[in-house]
Amino acid sequence: MTFFKALLRESEKGVSRGFSLLEIMVVLTIMATIMGAVSLGVMGYLDKSKIKQTKMDIVTISNALDLYKTEFGKYPESDDGLSRLVEEKILKEKKVPKDPWGNEYIYIFPGSNNDDGFDLYSFGKDGREGGDDDISNWVMEEE
Repeated sequence: MTFFKALLRESEKGVSRGFSLLEIMVVLTIMATIMGAVSLGVMGYLDKSKIKQTKMDIVTISNALDLYKTEFGKYPESDDGLSRLVEEKILKEKKVPKDPWGNEYIYIFPGSNNDDGFDLYSFGKDGREGGDDDISNWVMEEE
């Protein structure tokens, strides 16, 4: 009982007991676990949103290419690429947009996957051709 009396006397004097190192470590461990779980969920959401943004960009650029064909009678050559869309003010941006990972969209005319049109694609997250993260206008048509 004297131990509790001593604690009461200390608190009456205005002396407060601090946190022990163990208590601080437990709290930090719990916080790190929560932050890890939250960040995994957020990162998955960000990846999905970048994929959706890329698909929307490909549709937008494809529509602009179709409009270019309507105006000029043919799609721009692969050498001119998508810059013709900006030069002719068919795309409202001041420069050709990049995919959400900062890479250029790949435009090939005539297309090898779309016989009557063009191929337009992004290498996806890894920035390299091949793999299951590439996003293209010919795969989107099949989905």
